[in-house]
Amino acid sequence: IMINPNDYIIAIPSYKRSDTIGNKTLKILHDKKVPSFRIYIFVANKNEKNEYYNNVPRHLYNKIILGKLGLRNQRNFINRYFDQYKCIVECDDDIKEISYLKPGIGKTRMEIQKNNKLLSVPNIDIFFKDAFHRLITNNTNLESDSSENWGKINEKPISYIWGIYPVYNPYFLSNKITNNLQFLVGPMWGMINRYKKDLLLELNEKEDFERTLRHYKLDGSVFRFWNITIDTAFYKEKGGMQAENKDRYLEAEKSANYLLKHFPKYTQKWYKGKTKRPEIKLKDKNI
Repeated sequence: IMINPNDYIIAIPSYKRSDTIGNKTLKILHDKKVPSFRIYIFVANKNEKNEYYNNVPRHLYNKIILGKLGLRNQRNFINRYFDQYKCIVECDDDIKEISYLKPGIGKTRMEIQKNNKLLSVPNIDIFFKDAFHRLITNNTNLESDSSENWGKINEKPISYIWGIYPVYNPYFLSNKITNNLQFLVGPMWGMINRYKKDLLLELNEKEDFERTLRHYKLDGSVFRFWNITIDTAFYKEKGGMQAENKDRYLEAEKSANYLLKHFPKYTQKWYKGKTKRPEIKLKDKNI
């Protein structure tokens, strides 16, 4: 297996956001030192492709690729578009900021958490390379600089996927990396690409839960960086899945039931707050 973390690419599935992607995700990546030759935008049809060509500044990306309609189909298309063992970061098209935790100072855990701060990541290119190197060397120790091991690549990683903390709130972040079962949120994550039927997605709604579970079931490990998070408008932004005009609550209920059925050892269902939105909790019941 030849895996090269320094040669990662970024795949952005995008739908009806040709007018905003340039001010959001693409601008953020550009400002944070990701070279545009790494960036591929995947669109749903020929009209969309023309709109993106006309609206998106050319210096911000490498290629616009005609993929498939629907997030699940697009993710599966991206998986097959790139070579096996390619390091792929997938980003949503509406990211407003990528931040890291500056841990607070205090005597108690609560004091420390209250003093936590989020700071803008200056160079996300370094983080992406580092994240893939950590997968390959199974390095969850934030104290150790994984670049020391950049030449020493194991033949076979333990995990093939990494993710970030799902909530943009410094209080909840912590300075650690885990490799047990933790939810990897959909707007930004990375994988070492593999052509495995068991990893192809069935869901649109909660596809990030499904992807986390499929990887964990196959490998027994997923990486999560608890010290990195992003600012994005979950469910609120025009375009994207909102533009498909589906009942997101009905879809969420169906998806939750699918996950319970297919991953009973790792899932339980609950209903969130006032919205009563169906959600899934992840827990490895074997442990």
